[in-house]
Amino acid sequence: MENAGNNVGPPSECSYSRAPGMLVTTLVVTIFASVVTFLRLGVRIWVVRKVGLDDYTIVAATLGIIIGCGLVIVQIHYGFGKHKACLSEWHYIEFQKYSYGEWIQTFQTLMFNKLSICFFLLRIPVETRYIRPIQGTVIGLIVSNIALTLVWIFQCNPIAGAWNTNVPAKCFTYAQLQRIIISQAIISIISDFMLALFPIVLLWKVQISLRIKAGLCFLMALGLITAAFCIVRTVLNYQNVNQDGTWESVPNWYFRSWEVCIGIVAASIPALRPGYRVLSSTLHSYASARGSSRRTGSGDSGQKALAVEKPNAGGKNVDELEDKIHLAQELVQPGVKPDEDGMREARHTAKVETEKRRVVREGDDGFAMEGLRGDLGAGEGQILKTTWFDVEGGRSGSESSAERDLERGQRNFI
Repeated sequence: MENAGNNVGPPSECSYSRAPGMLVTTLVVTIFASVVTFLRLGVRIWVVRKVGLDDYTIVAATLGIIIGCGLVIVQIHYGFGKHKACLSEWHYIEFQKYSYGEWIQTFQTLMFNKLSICFFLLRIPVETRYIRPIQGTVIGLIVSNIALTLVWIFQCNPIAGAWNTNVPAKCFTYAQLQRIIISQAIISIISDFMLALFPIVLLWKVQISLRIKAGLCFLMALGLITAAFCIVRTVLNYQNVNQDGTWESVPNWYFRSWEVCIGIVAASIPALRPGYRVLSSTLHSYASARGSSRRTGSGDSGQKALAVEKPNAGGKNVDELEDKIHLAQELVQPGVKPDEDGMREARHTAKVETEKRRVVREGDDGFAMEGLRGDLGAGEGQILKTTWFDVEGGRSGSESSAERDLERGQRNFI
């Protein structure tokens, strides 16, 4: 069959192919959607520590776009992006077969994508009157897409007649096939607009800041872009079944690919917010720690230099440990000359603790909220500095209780 229907078009037509751009596009949208989904799962597993139905459905949608990428690559191999006149009959039949499968994948991927958005909205605790429309949307999406998918699969009897016109089969007419695709597009457009605008109503009474509300509504409104792409590809859809399907259907395919990709990304970006908070907090803490370390290091160097140059009573330099001993003794017993022979052991420890930890947890409203934990009862964002002096040495029996109380001094700076 490969050579029986080998129709070669004009050299000027057959020398040009849209395949390179299509190959780059399908790889870019697939990798982009997969990376965003991977980051979303990382946030849900390791930050929020709670995975829901919205995560499982977005994973299913991502697997769908990966499968679609493979189907497009095979279609390109069989002539997608070239004029039909430049292909053999066998190549065109193979292209039709994988195009038939890609449309099934598109239906299911779009369904799981929109279900993920619905389940994400259901995580927000609101009144029942707001939950019922979302639950109805979930049921409507599942029933309608499964029905349209089954109609598409069984458009011919036997099924092989859908891509091979040489097989005697009873198939839907051109107008009926158009109605299937247009019906799916209408459902997709309506659901995109509803799911993009409904969060404005849903989040209005949620106890979160206005800035967070505006940000989430904006991110959810990215679904309007997918609706725009769906409208354009619906208008161009007639090109998918015309006389030069491998060439004229390419614009339709571009809009369909970006519709699926942006839909997955738009559904995942709101779920990435807790991860962004943790990352920004970690980077801020790291930068602050490095700045404090540099300042502390320069201060220690200056103190060491002074300690080396400080002479003792005998005209000799005092080492660092001995200088610390004398400093601790002076702070504990001011004005008392240290007893060199009677002092057995001395310790001097200075500790500055700063803890400003951003605790990410899932708040009562279903979103990952942010809390700050202070230091030992200190106010939020404040620093608790504790300096300990512990000197153990020879003590006479006449030591007063006040002197013993001074054995450990504690100063708090808040």
